[in-house]
Amino acid sequence: MDDTPLFGKAAFSPVCRAIVTRLAGTADPGRRRKILTACVKIARPWAEEVLWEALADPNEGLRDIAVKGLCERPGSLDPGWGARRLRRPPWYARSSALAVIGRRKLREALPEIDSATGDANVDVRRAAAEALGLIGGDAAVRLLVRLRKDASPYVRTAAEEAIARTSAVRFS
Repeated sequence: MDDTPLFGKAAFSPVCRAIVTRLAGTADPGRRRKILTACVKIARPWAEEVLWEALADPNEGLRDIAVKGLCERPGSLDPGWGARRLRRPPWYARSSALAVIGRRKLREALPEIDSATGDANVDVRRAAAEALGLIGGDAAVRLLVRLRKDASPYVRTAAEEAIARTSAVRFS
């Protein structure tokens, strides 16, 4: 776990650290699912932090629980935790974080999405295009226009679809 301080405070709260350590030490996906499902129901800041960190779980089903929990969480999300998740491996955690950021329309994360547009992983760049399409606005469209020139046809297609969704610009 990365302990780099974020915005001058400790990177992980003690409760988050304990739960993430417990999740990492639990081999049974069913038990990890129960722990994560319980965290989704808790309306405390540390629970949101745990969900952001759960996006790095190797089990796709558990990542889906975390994505859904973050997308449906009442109130605003802490953009710092999403930004921190985007700066660290694995690639599938970054893709999942971008999905949450897009669905929640977290404009504060645009600088981090800008960094993700240059990620080595194609799926992360595609997820960045989709997130930008959901967020919309001039800054997002500028980044999407840049992604239209990506080497990957999947990223280019996602960028064009996102531009079509967010602006009047159409490509033939």
